[in-house]
Amino acid sequence: MKNNRAFNLLVAFGLFAGVSWLLFAHGRWFLWIFPAYGAVFLWFSWRPEKELKFIFLFLATTAGFIMPRFSPGADSLSGAAMTLAEILSLWLLFYALSSSERGRDSKREKISASLAKAREREKNLREELQRYLEHKAVLLDKIKLQEEIAVSIRHMASASGASEIKLALEARMKSVFAGCNSRLDSGAPSDFIETWVSERKIPLLIRNSEEETRFSRALFGPEQRSLIAAPLYFFGSMAGFLRVSSPEPGRFTQEDLRAAELLATLAGVSMENIYLFEKVRELAIKDALTGLYTHRAFQSRIEEEILRAARARTPFSLVMADIDHFKSYNDNYGHQAGDTVLKAVAEILSSGVRDIDFVARYGGEEFAIIFTGADKRQAAEAADQLRKRLESEKFSFNGKHSGVTASFGAAQFPSDGATSSQLVRAADERLYKAKEAGRNRVVYE
Repeated sequence: MKNNRAFNLLVAFGLFAGVSWLLFAHGRWFLWIFPAYGAVFLWFSWRPEKELKFIFLFLATTAGFIMPRFSPGADSLSGAAMTLAEILSLWLLFYALSSSERGRDSKREKISASLAKAREREKNLREELQRYLEHKAVLLDKIKLQEEIAVSIRHMASASGASEIKLALEARMKSVFAGCNSRLDSGAPSDFIETWVSERKIPLLIRNSEEETRFSRALFGPEQRSLIAAPLYFFGSMAGFLRVSSPEPGRFTQEDLRAAELLATLAGVSMENIYLFEKVRELAIKDALTGLYTHRAFQSRIEEEILRAARARTPFSLVMADIDHFKSYNDNYGHQAGDTVLKAVAEILSSGVRDIDFVARYGGEEFAIIFTGADKRQAAEAADQLRKRLESEKFSFNGKHSGVTASFGAAQFPSDGATSSQLVRAADERLYKAKEAGRNRVVYE
């Protein structure tokens, strides 16, 4: 930079010296040589050393007044006028060049100001665009989360049991937290994380286990640099934990924590709904007093049993049972005593048959038992064991001791009936035979 400045000054002084020497050496050509000083100003108008042009203007003006004295004819009036005119022209050139320079500087400043404003606006637009992109990313994450939750609701709503809900929840966890380790723990807390969640009853988010202050760093494994643990509730009680972990620090955010809470809540609500549905269904098909299946449930089951036995070509038997002298319990001891007898008989009947058999309260003090895959002789033997257990049962009502007996009638499919009504009628007829024969017995012929 300094070398360029020195060169520019050297050129300017060289031009000035050259013109001055010509004026001195060829004074008679003064009026023709003097305008050459304008070349110096033209040089400076395009160079950065503009402050020196004032010095050269002063020197050129001085030369304009002194040099004509050495030029022949300079003392004449016309020569003096021409010299003065040339000096004024030089000043006008200087003024024109200075004005042009100021105009260029002004335009340059305006352009610089416009560029600065444009750069500032560009910067603001870039920052605004960055904020927009970040906002867009957040909105897209929220939309994705809402879509995942909607899918989770549909999947869990279609589940028909706790195992299906667990599978659906695990699938949604893998989808929402792709690439992470996720699992569903049921029951009591299994480690320090679940213990912390269980004690405080709030979800836990750990962004970086290396910077964690609530727990010792040594407790975390390499795959647990960041993790989420959310409690699962079942009717207000903690039933398990939803766990997600990643070896990557900072993998989870508050949005991820909210997603885990939503999934845990959806799973809990789905399980509660299924439980309530099962309870309602159970109330619809089970007798409220005895806990046995109702007459309506019995009709459905015997039709299913007829179809199954007909396809498999295997028999099954129906046993009808009736409590002997049941009315006397209500008359002598009150209806509460009668309810107690009904409950006791129901308990003995339901606990004395196989899991594949079916016991229902047919109506009043009458019961129906379906023995799957058994002929009527086998059914009669099983019924006789039930009869003996009933006979050995003792009751005490208002300080008075009493016992209970029952009569049984058995019928077999398809030999005694090919339809449900025929089987019930055949078993009922044998039940009445047992009553007529003295009660407390089993009749199957």
